[in-house]
Amino acid sequence: MGRKALSEHRMNPSLDPERLSDLDSPLRERVRAAVAAYQQRFGVAPELVVCAPGRVNLIGEHTDYNGFPVLPAAIDREIVVAAKLQHEARIDAVSSAESSPARCSLVKPLQPDPPGSWSNYVKAAVQVLLHYVPEPRGACLLVDASLPAGAGLSSSSALVVGTGVALLALHEQFPPRNELAEQFAAAERFVGTLSGGMDQAISLLAEPGTALRIDFFPLRTRAVPFPSGYRIAVCHSLVRAEKSGHARTAYNRRVWECTLGCRALAMVLGKGRRLPLTRLADACSYEPSWPLSRFVDALAEVVPSRLVSARELAHSLNVSLDELLPPGPPVVPPEEPLPILARVRHVFEEAERVDQAVDALVRGDVAALGRLMEASHASCRDYYEVSCKALEELVACARSVGAIGPRLTGAGFGGATVQLIPEAAVEAFFTTLDATFYRKRLPPGADARPYRFGFVPSSGVRVVAI
Repeated sequence: MGRKALSEHRMNPSLDPERLSDLDSPLRERVRAAVAAYQQRFGVAPELVVCAPGRVNLIGEHTDYNGFPVLPAAIDREIVVAAKLQHEARIDAVSSAESSPARCSLVKPLQPDPPGSWSNYVKAAVQVLLHYVPEPRGACLLVDASLPAGAGLSSSSALVVGTGVALLALHEQFPPRNELAEQFAAAERFVGTLSGGMDQAISLLAEPGTALRIDFFPLRTRAVPFPSGYRIAVCHSLVRAEKSGHARTAYNRRVWECTLGCRALAMVLGKGRRLPLTRLADACSYEPSWPLSRFVDALAEVVPSRLVSARELAHSLNVSLDELLPPGPPVVPPEEPLPILARVRHVFEEAERVDQAVDALVRGDVAALGRLMEASHASCRDYYEVSCKALEELVACARSVGAIGPRLTGAGFGGATVQLIPEAAVEAFFTTLDATFYRKRLPPGADARPYRFGFVPSSGVRVVAI
């Protein structure tokens, strides 16, 4: 199947501040709570509050950094950032989820703190501030969250987006949302994660009641209406997978494996001369009539299905190791065997599933969407190897009680599952899931509600004047 031309969906690009009365009741109360907490902590009211939603990816896992599309939706839980300018030339930030405050200077170059520190996300946001305001003023921030960390729901990117938009708004800077999405995606690499741009784009560009198909390089979006009569259900596996911590190495390893696959495919398509492919999706520009499966078949002619090291791969391609490896230090030693073909197979097949999922949503065919989501989960488990025991048990439990398309969502290595549930069955679904999954994993008497919830797709980041 060829790549489909997409028209960019229309939305209000403005980040101009709204009034508190413009918000719906739950979000209004969360903003009021953040204002009260800010006053208690700093002794004054904030100037503004920014609400940046997390996201759940319906399908299109690990495709964004490979240049292929994704299909996420914004959830109705968010990072809330209350902010006010201060006289000191630094950023002081406190968080309800962190015991230690974050402090950041406003002088380039910013130096990262140790991996896993939440202050690195604040510094990533400051990078964007410095791009637009070379000599900014300092600010005091308070961060609160209704979004669980380490659940694969993009709490880290929502933190960067929420913090960055708050700092920009304090300086009366309101760049276009699509421009900011690319700026924040680049800035978050300060944390050390080689991520794509999905999380930042959906937090900024989401429209209520829709999933958002996002294509990259350049960034293009299309709103796809979510079917009425259903809820998206998110369920935490209780295994945290934070990309600033232990999961970062595993995530970056997958990026590296795809990069090697891309460079090998560039040799294959160029018939010995390496084509200038930066990402796997770039291959489609050279053979636009090919179905996506054919690129995998072409690579399989030179890359064995078993594990293969970069050195062995270079030998099979009849090129030097230096010609195969991308510039910079290798993420994985050249002698270490890697499942490169399996990783590439997942990416191309997952990209095709995104196309098919958009078509299913347009038709209102929820059953077809569910089958695609289940196929995505199997590929994430078998080809990309980002599932874990708890996720597999959670998917099995959800499937056994009638969930449509249960699958892991986000980077994997823990985190959450996503599935569709008929509106009338949501409470029964959660009651059964509490009994079959959460009761034996949570302390006696613990409430499972913070770990599972249903929603309809929400809107993107909002700035509220106080």
